[in-house]
Amino acid sequence: MKLKLNILDWVVIGVLALVILFAGYQIFFTEQSFFGGQTTETMVYQVEFRRKTPEFRDAIMARDEGDIVYISANERDEAEVLEVLAIPATSIEFDRVNGRFINSFIPDHYDVTITVRSEVTVTDREFRNGSTGIRIGAPTVVRGLGFAAEGFIIDMWIYGEERDFEIFEEFEEYQDEEHIPNGENQNGEGGDE
Repeated sequence: MKLKLNILDWVVIGVLALVILFAGYQIFFTEQSFFGGQTTETMVYQVEFRRKTPEFRDAIMARDEGDIVYISANERDEAEVLEVLAIPATSIEFDRVNGRFINSFIPDHYDVTITVRSEVTVTDREFRNGSTGIRIGAPTVVRGLGFAAEGFIIDMWIYGEERDFEIFEEFEEYQDEEHIPNGENQNGEGGDE
């Protein structure tokens, strides 16, 4: 017996194919779940930019609390600036003379951390600011007036919850210091011992 399909059968097959394609796209590409609930939370997260020029540092440091920046390269997913901090960039190098690893400054470069706040969609699988996934370790682009760069999310928490601000203390402690944490200065000479 040969199977014959009429127009109604083709319509049903077409609709089922579209539903399957849409469900697959939602689950695998947008990582949203059909089975879990969605809520909205206000999240604070920090994006770190490593080894940036003084021009970049000046442009991003000009952002004041409450200014708007955009998260992601192609979309206009907004976030509100809470704080921007910059410290001299360092690298870990091996000191062949003394046989140990030391921190040394990278001349004219800075590590910059921007702390932002935004409304995010919370599902059973992720946090999302518009089309941008928010998770620790994720690369993300931050754009604002006079700057745009890709950095990494290094910390995040729900706005209003108790939070340990150790990173701020570290940045403030070394922001204007001549020496870096292990007592090594730019020339690799030892500090106080």
